[in-house]
Amino acid sequence: MLKENMLDSHFHLFHMKKLEMPYMDLIKHSFDEGLVYALDIGINADNFEDRIKTAAELKGLYTAHGYYPSQCNSDDLESELEYLEQTLINDNKAVALGEIGLDFYHDYGSFELQAELVKRQINIANRLNLPVIIHSRNAEAETLKLLDENRVDRAGIIHCYSYSPETAQQFIDLGYNISFAGNVTYKNAGVIKESAAAVPLDSLLIETDAPYLSPQMVRGKRNHPGHIGYTYSCIAELRGIPLIELIAAVKTNFETLFRIS
Repeated sequence: MLKENMLDSHFHLFHMKKLEMPYMDLIKHSFDEGLVYALDIGINADNFEDRIKTAAELKGLYTAHGYYPSQCNSDDLESELEYLEQTLINDNKAVALGEIGLDFYHDYGSFELQAELVKRQINIANRLNLPVIIHSRNAEAETLKLLDENRVDRAGIIHCYSYSPETAQQFIDLGYNISFAGNVTYKNAGVIKESAAAVPLDSLLIETDAPYLSPQMVRGKRNHPGHIGYTYSCIAELRGIPLIELIAAVKTNFETLFRIS
């Protein structure tokens, strides 16, 4: 299902490794089949260094480093934030800070603890002139308010978007791109489908969130960037536009946001 110039704006290479998937073969094969860019996302400091080394080996592979909401109870936050900032400075393939955000589906911690971690990382992003990758689950209003009150100079991406078209426009008004994952292909994903059809083409990105959220056509199998074409095809159909037009727009949006030429 891969077509030339498709990309994956959000996946977790070392989560694929943890699941004992042939992660390097899969990502290399995806690039060979036409994938132009892939953004490997970090959620904690466990594998920052390994991910940097891996990205250096592959031309189209970029990185983002950050602390997920689950890290909000850290006993050593100051040193961890210093390490994050230094990692971003030292990694010449790093194009964003993330994944960061709010998650009230899981019991990661109070709003105050999660929001403080986000604010501290936004400060780093602004110091380094980087966009951010935002995770938001069961936290629609809280995420909007937090990002409105703590502006990121280069904004970023609301990843794996699951809210309404109206909320999407509010994030776009703050400068953010909206990224859709494989769950847009699910039969019960009515609101997500509405948003994928409505988001302006110049604010839209597409991701796998691999190894999670396999598209409906391969649901039950572990996900990887080679499955991104199923999501592209679904969104092109929802929008009633040629697949080639969607591919070109998403590529332009990615290159513009991350200043890749």
